[in-house]
Amino acid sequence: MFAIDTGSDGVSGPFFQWSARGSLDGQVSARTFYIRDGSQKTTFDAATKPIILDIEGMKTGWQKSEGIAGVAPEWKWNASVNQMMPQPSEDFKKGFSIRVAIGGGEAALWEQAGAGVWQCLTDLAPKLAQQPAKGMLPVVKLVDVKNMQFKGGSTAAPVLEVVKWVETPDCLKEGAAAGIATDPTPAPAPQPAPQPAPAVAPAALDDVEF
Repeated sequence: MFAIDTGSDGVSGPFFQWSARGSLDGQVSARTFYIRDGSQKTTFDAATKPIILDIEGMKTGWQKSEGIAGVAPEWKWNASVNQMMPQPSEDFKKGFSIRVAIGGGEAALWEQAGAGVWQCLTDLAPKLAQQPAKGMLPVVKLVDVKNMQFKGGSTAAPVLEVVKWVETPDCLKEGAAAGIATDPTPAPAPQPAPQPAPAVAPAALDDVEF
């Protein structure tokens, strides 16, 4: 049984991301998912194009970000997804890291923190607990966007729905399961040393008369 402690009581790329307010550069609209690959951002319509979540490889934890471009956020990961550690400090927000299959045999990393995306995972957690068997992953799609109001502001949370469960696609497999050799390539067998050529018998000398 798959279970997540959401703490309700108390990679190179590409990256899959949720944007509640839209990107400052105007490439992404508010309240939508997008794919970020380098400096390129492309809107991803998760309502018509379902994704597969690699829940068995998922990590949850706390993220601290300085909000400075080019500076990676600091993560403190939980030992497992079914045990949420206490908040390290008020600077840290709940977040997660999960690989997703985005179609066409491609995968992206969804690694994000904040109230909106964490609420998305919190709402989805009971449905993920219905995993029919190990190795089966959920196909989800965007069905709604939920407005969240706080004392100091607001955000928008994506609402995902499990469409069905499928076996792990190749793009989310690792190592030998994905057909990738994980053992060192064996050294070629030594070739037998060449045999020395047989000695050539000297030619017979003609009799010489003195």
